[in-house]
Amino acid sequence: AYSTESKGGADHTAGGDAAGDFDAEGGIDIIGDNLLNINAGGNTISVFSIDRETGDLTLDGNTPSGGARPVSITYYPKSEGSTDYWVVVGNQLNNPNVQHGGEGEDPIVFYPEEAFFADSGAHTEVSPDRNITLFSFNSMTGALSMESVLDTFDATNGGPVEVEFSPDGSKIALTTWGVAHFLTANPTNQNPGRVYVYDFNGEDGTVSNARHFQEEGVAGSIGFTWFNDSETLYVSNFNLATDKLDYSLAVLKDDGSTVSLMSNFGTGNDSEGGIDEACWVLLNNDQSKLYVSSFGGNIISEFNVADDGSINIEGSGPNTDYVSRPDSTPTGDTKDMYITSDGNTLYNIGAFQSFTISQFAIDDDGALTLVKEGFVETAVENYPGAYNFLGLIGFDK
Repeated sequence: AYSTESKGGADHTAGGDAAGDFDAEGGIDIIGDNLLNINAGGNTISVFSIDRETGDLTLDGNTPSGGARPVSITYYPKSEGSTDYWVVVGNQLNNPNVQHGGEGEDPIVFYPEEAFFADSGAHTEVSPDRNITLFSFNSMTGALSMESVLDTFDATNGGPVEVEFSPDGSKIALTTWGVAHFLTANPTNQNPGRVYVYDFNGEDGTVSNARHFQEEGVAGSIGFTWFNDSETLYVSNFNLATDKLDYSLAVLKDDGSTVSLMSNFGTGNDSEGGIDEACWVLLNNDQSKLYVSSFGGNIISEFNVADDGSINIEGSGPNTDYVSRPDSTPTGDTKDMYITSDGNTLYNIGAFQSFTISQFAIDDDGALTLVKEGFVETAVENYPGAYNFLGLIGFDK
């Protein structure tokens, strides 16, 4: 284990029955021989040097994230072959939510408080700390320096969850958490998460032409990834209304002016879509297979991807092809994934209760088979929310 000399974001006493859980994808990344890690409680970004022969890390320093609760990081070279990079960090700040409520259930509870959600409540206020922030990074020296805040957000549709450059660097997209209504069979007090897309100017590091997609009844858009055409996005969604259970995976298309829904699918094994809380997505190395991991159901659903980026369900129905972690895994645990460079292995982290890493073998058709699971040895506490692991990355020695 390597200390960041900053704070993580775990607080199991926060948010009632949510036990301090908050979600994000892409909280750790590698640029050259440097590992960049966000510290959600310390509001900093750690830069480590990587010894690629041994795997050892050396902390080079911490830089303020430009906001509060940083959760996701992405990068793109400033020019072809350059060792200088644009880096963007998503600062989430918080995740307002509603719990319980409804006929025959416990009284509804609001977090942080009921007044926050009033028509003119605090959720409508734009906070400078809930933002996406641009940095410059020199991969030779490890120097990370803040450039500007690209955009700020109110809490009506939640703060940033994941931010990612398009493959060609011409766009930045991000998802937001929305306002979820947990622990009820009839979630009504929801605000939809959003998927924002911006045009990005790599010359001066500015964004423009903001557009977004949202779907009522889809409270949170968590993980997403781009297809290699820099137009198609695959987005995982959680906390779905009862008539939106087939929105666990949404395929979106950005035409430069509008972000539109192309198709949507359920995950898991329920023909009605299931409530397995899909939250993280990952394409395999040749972009022929898409994996969606589900926090609640502790499963990874498998989808075939056609050459044009569309989801091809023939032969891999989205409600039938999935793999599970061990039966003993507690409900509400599965988060980030990582695929090795040879494309033969997928790792998946039990990030909120079990504090484990699962290893899956990937066959020639992209299907997964569970190989083994091991505990993170430095995670010595075992109650929900003792830690909140926010990323998973690897490299070849």
